Amino acid sequence: MKTEIISVGTELLMGYVVDTNAGKIAQELLTIGLGTYYQQTVGDNPERLREAIKLASERSDIIILTGGLGPTQDDITKQVAAEFLDDELVLDDGQLDIIKAVFNKRGTEPDENVYREALTFKHGQTLLNDVGLACGSAFKRETKAETNQHIILLPGVPYEMTYMLKHKVKPYLKEIIQKKGVIESLFMNFNGVGESRVAMLLNDKIENQTNPTIAMYAKPRHITIRLTSSAKDAKTAAQMNQETADEIQEILSDNFIGYGEDQTIETYVVERLKKKTLTLGIVEGFTSGLIMSSLSTVAGVSSVFAGGLVSLNTETSEKQFGLTDLKSKTLEDTAKILAEECAETFQTDIGLSVTAETTLNTSGQLMSGTGHIAVFIKGEPVKVKPFPLPEKPQPVLRELLKNEALAFLKDAVE
Repeated sequence: MKTEIISVGTELLMGYVVDTNAGKIAQELLTIGLGTYYQQTVGDNPERLREAIKLASERSDIIILTGGLGPTQDDITKQVAAEFLDDELVLDDGQLDIIKAVFNKRGTEPDENVYREALTFKHGQTLLNDVGLACGSAFKRETKAETNQHIILLPGVPYEMTYMLKHKVKPYLKEIIQKKGVIESLFMNFNGVGESRVAMLLNDKIENQTNPTIAMYAKPRHITIRLTSSAKDAKTAAQMNQETADEIQEILSDNFIGYGEDQTIETYVVERLKKKTLTLGIVEGFTSGLIMSSLSTVAGVSSVFAGGLVSLNTETSEKQFGLTDLKSKTLEDTAKILAEECAETFQTDIGLSVTAETTLNTSGQLMSGTGHIAVFIKGEPVKVKPFPLPEKPQPVLRELLKNEALAFLKDAVE
């Protein structure tokens, strides 16, 4: 089934708001075996929105619109969609109850325009918004094709859209898909290995894939492999995925960091530290707190991460750790000393330090150099790793060194 996403909002076209919704929708649809064939962005204009829906209806089976469901006059998505579908809008009692409860909690009364957010297709299905005010809607449209067409409306507020996508839209679409069998996806995550190497190691499996299919997505130092199986029931599909996953994991066992769409190197490191009841302190130079910031997004990190320091020069490091004469040390020795001192200062089992020496190129826009990552674990010699920094913009190099430091920390605590 072909899926199309229409993002609605003049603010998207003007560049005031970045459209993250379309990417999130496409990613989530892949988990149930639906590929996105087209994406459109259209402003809050009835005529152009009507044209966008008409175009989508001529080429796609599932059309998902996000945005334009609010209470103001320029929120026109429901009205235009209902007109196109030759349906009418009615107030949904369930969403009205949610709206009234929200305003009652605030101790205020909603104005009449707010109730527009409870409008839904009369002959469609309401998708209640449990985390916001504007409900979504789904409409099954009969066509001359073998399958019916499905038009789905979602709010544009990202966290509301994401919640409804996972809890309302995916179950709705799964029911449609499963009439022809079951599609299940399994996500595998690998760290510290490049896309080209993974492709080479899995070349035979990728070239000969049938069911399950194998898709690969690459980020810096992180590869996600999505396995998707179709079968008569969920248990069989899941078993097919797992059999292939076991074969892949055997090939890439050193780099495997877990299953799931949201698994990251940060999550894996925190999980390993918890499992081994180890605590961590961090001192960052060139990465300017990126490592600590990324780890802080993981739930429960406070049980293993005691604290850290961002130090961009040797004077600050000497003052904070009571050291002298760091300037006379090599970068490698400095990294080792800081890792040990960090663990002692924060009273942790592990100290991680990240430093770098860099130079700007003649344009002043790019820099290169060498980073040093050191990990001190009580009772063990300090492990240190030099990391060449290629000629790139500074933010890119910081991200590269952060990812490398987390991969090195992962290996050190295995």
